[in-house]
Amino acid sequence: MLPWLVRYQQQFIPLLANQRLAHGLLLSGVEGIGKSALANWLAAALLCTELTTEGGTGPVEACGKCKSCLLRLAGNHSDLLIVDNSAGSIGVDAVRRLSQFMHGRAQQQLNKVVLLAQAEKLTEAAANALLKTLEEPPQNSFLILQTSAAATLPATLLSRCQQWPLAAESGNETQHWLAQQSNRAVPDFLLAYCAGGPLKALKLLESGEAYKLQTLIQTLQQFFAGQLALADCTKQLESSSELRQLLGWFLRRHLLPALTTQEPQRVLAIHQLYNRWCRDETQILGQNRPLALSALLTELTRLRG
Repeated sequence: MLPWLVRYQQQFIPLLANQRLAHGLLLSGVEGIGKSALANWLAAALLCTELTTEGGTGPVEACGKCKSCLLRLAGNHSDLLIVDNSAGSIGVDAVRRLSQFMHGRAQQQLNKVVLLAQAEKLTEAAANALLKTLEEPPQNSFLILQTSAAATLPATLLSRCQQWPLAAESGNETQHWLAQQSNRAVPDFLLAYCAGGPLKALKLLESGEAYKLQTLIQTLQQFFAGQLALADCTKQLESSSELRQLLGWFLRRHLLPALTTQEPQRVLAIHQLYNRWCRDETQILGQNRPLALSALLTELTRLRG
């Protein structure tokens, strides 16, 4: 288990042992915090018929050897449903299928488990349909939702789930973990940029994207310091696949802190400008995209003063 998730694992163990686990669970946290790892561990524990503890004293772990574990590891467990979230939304038909699945009898005579990642993709109709299952959950059936945007879920859905907000340990410990996972130097900005999500940080580090982002942050610093021309700044930024997140992070970390206690109206204008650009950015095509980015940077420079 990922080190910063062990404390959550330890909280789940007595609930599993005493059969007090809620039928509806919501694991929430930033991208890269390890929601899927914890959800998969829970699913394995709920489905295993021979739960073990490491050395007799360690965390509860699925044995990996019983028939149920072997079926799960082979991706062919009849009592485990993983909801497809590859499309832009999760519709009511998917919820009806999971509800029907949860109300069925467990084939391995234990529990039935549904894993639904990116719950923020649920349509309004799907979320409403899910309420019916959560209000009267079938015995020995468990729905494990995961989301990086819990605030966007309907309050009625949140109220019917046991909520588990996940977070990593202190920055120094997570920074140390990152350094252990890779032979690449960890840029100082990376964990903050990933909002404390170590797995996302590791992915950016291993792909080399972290160093590209570091270069682009320096580009923005040079531009706002008057050391780089607008055209050169725009040219370097426009190719980034993380441009919206990069600009938002840079505004929060470097531009806005100097203004918050001085001119709240200027801060509000910067937020509105950035949000409007984010809204329109995906719809802007061709040569209009660098022009829109140039206009954004120009206006930010004016508002910054």
